[in-house]
Amino acid sequence: MKVADRITIICCISLAIVLLSTVIVVLIGLFDEKVDNHEIFKLINPAFNMIVGAFVGTIAGIKIGKDDVK
Repeated sequence: MKVADRITIICCISLAIVLLSTVIVVLIGLFDEKVDNHEIFKLINPAFNMIVGAFVGTIAGIKIGKDDVK
């Protein structure tokens, strides 16, 4: 297995873990009486977008770079 393939797999697994954990935390916060639901989304949204964008950019960059080598 090539290094680019390993990095792609690691990025996909990491992204899945981050997305799943974020969804779990948001669901826990939604049903907690002490947490204001409007504030959760204000706090999580920028971080969530940054993490998803970084991983998708990394995976896309690797795939585009692999196509140029041929």
